[in-house]
Amino acid sequence: MGSPEEFESALKDVVQGKRLSASKMTKLTDIALKSMKNDTQLVSILYRTHKSLPASAKVSSLYAFDALARAARGQVNKFGLTGDINSEKGNSATFLLKVEGVLDGLFQDMISSGVAEAKEKTKKVLDIWIKSNTFPSIVLTRLADLLKGNEKEPELKPNITPDPRSHSTPTNPTPPQVGVTPVPQPSAQATVDSVQSTLLALLSQAANAAA
Repeated sequence: MGSPEEFESALKDVVQGKRLSASKMTKLTDIALKSMKNDTQLVSILYRTHKSLPASAKVSSLYAFDALARAARGQVNKFGLTGDINSEKGNSATFLLKVEGVLDGLFQDMISSGVAEAKEKTKKVLDIWIKSNTFPSIVLTRLADLLKGNEKEPELKPNITPDPRSHSTPTNPTPPQVGVTPVPQPSAQATVDSVQSTLLALLSQAANAAA
């Protein structure tokens, strides 16, 4: 059985190397698959390590996320595993659920890293996930929208000073309605944000417990 400490050491070997090593990535994947019962700690280590890396090392970290996610998906498909996000003991299915909770942050970090190839590599990883159904389609669509949204240039609105003669101030303005409170409707994004907040809280607890 692997341990979170062994996993973290192997992860650092992968992301801190001068170049990506296939043998080190294989070792990391093997340790991860043996440590899935500690899925929350693994995801916490993955994300915490990624955020602490210099921009030049973040692509290697992205590849680590990719390798581990696809290995976990392979286990889920092979053994028909199911996952409960609240289960005390993790497996490859719950690992994937918890990785989903940090993917938005991972992609945003890659986009804003300032490394020229980062966004291109991120898109290639997403394409691989789409082809192999590594994550649910709703998650992959959200990530694709994140990348597309970043490509759009913001629209520049002309700064036009209105002609004061074209506006008149009403002498009897309509008073605001009192006692009518609009009821906000729940949205799909609100649900996603709630799930992500719960996952990040779990990961933070695991990180603090391991510290």
